[in-house]
Amino acid sequence: MSLSLDIDSASAALISQLTLEDIDEMRSLAKGKAREDSPPSDTECALRAFETEAREALRFFQDLDLARSIDTALELDQPMLSLLSVVEDGFRDDHRYAEALQNGETLPAQSEVQRLLEDPHFSFTPSDDEPDASTEVADTQNEAIISTSNPNERRPVQCVIRSSHRSAQCIICGDGLPVSTSFKAPCKHFYCRECLSNLANSCIGDESLFPLQCCRQLLPMEGRHGVFAQLEMCLQLSLRAKAAEFGTLAKDRLYCPSPTCSTFLGSTAARTEDVACHRCRTRVCVRCKQASHPGRPCTDNAALEQVKALAREKHWQTCPGCSQIIDLQQGCFHMTCRCRTEFCYVCAARWKSCACPQWDEAHLFNTAQQRVQNEMGGRARAAAPAIFQQRVRQRVEQLRYDHDCANGHRWRRRDGRARCEECRFMLPEYLLLCRSCGIAVCVRCARNRL
Repeated sequence: MSLSLDIDSASAALISQLTLEDIDEMRSLAKGKAREDSPPSDTECALRAFETEAREALRFFQDLDLARSIDTALELDQPMLSLLSVVEDGFRDDHRYAEALQNGETLPAQSEVQRLLEDPHFSFTPSDDEPDASTEVADTQNEAIISTSNPNERRPVQCVIRSSHRSAQCIICGDGLPVSTSFKAPCKHFYCRECLSNLANSCIGDESLFPLQCCRQLLPMEGRHGVFAQLEMCLQLSLRAKAAEFGTLAKDRLYCPSPTCSTFLGSTAARTEDVACHRCRTRVCVRCKQASHPGRPCTDNAALEQVKALAREKHWQTCPGCSQIIDLQQGCFHMTCRCRTEFCYVCAARWKSCACPQWDEAHLFNTAQQRVQNEMGGRARAAAPAIFQQRVRQRVEQLRYDHDCANGHRWRRRDGRARCEECRFMLPEYLLLCRSCGIAVCVRCARNRL
């Protein structure tokens, strides 16, 4: 008897139970046909083995049904568990605030949880409202007609019941999903809850994904149909905290100088007095961003000066918007910083305000070779060198003036193991290849980064 998960566990358990009853019936029919002290027959040995397997199958499917029931209960209770966790964190922060007030200490800054709980517009439960009539999804309507006899009418009464099933496809994983449980981006693409949560998690650890976007259009964050409303409470709070951090210019960001803490403490733009870290209570000077030093002048940050010296040695550039240090490894001199400032890598002037060339010729040639190899395949250079070099020359001229598809990329799938040109991760199955500029990238970079 083989175990199969193609049927539901209740039906499989019923089959196992009926099998055991059949075995008992076969044994009852065979009673009295052999001596009591004789060894078991081949039939009896087979029945014992079959019985053992059937009992194991019955226990397996009963345990499986119980496990699925527990999993469903946990999934249904997750919003409430997350809510209780947030409320508990709020109570803890309020208690710390009250202690500081009672002891006459400097009051800690209001935490993200406290601000969230005090917001009258904050909703604990995401909305599952249906989208408007303009939503571009597949509609399938089922119609059922029920006839009932009415003794007071000469003809039967017919009730027409219509049900509409609106479905969509997640742009990341490709799975089908109901529109009511999906997130719709401004570019008309849909995200399932899992892929949207993965994007939020990735953004928390990778500032290049902030602010969240799809097809170069920013995703709405607030409101009933925003990103925050689709996330679990803990993830929502983490993303809100990171959004506040990433939304602050790098030169204005203040962090706790304690190496074991490094908590983000907000912006220094409108602060003149020292700030106390709300986690480890370390006091920080907002001018030099080091540990507070009452009565003594600020000193240079030795680590920062070392980084600046290394940047000058390596000829790295500094963003004129946020003062981030940037190293150009591939591509043109048109730089777009994480703060969305566009500038020239050669002179750091705002983009299109200088006369510098757009490309380093070596970078341009290497990029053209990579793009042609993306289109023709890895063996094209050796199999058809003349055609390959001709394509490279054509691509060089195209990239020189049109390298970033200003009007949007046109993606197609290219199967095979390859490395994403943008994030440099190795993808085992496929990449998306732009029909215009030839760049080959992963789905995450194509939808949410480029």
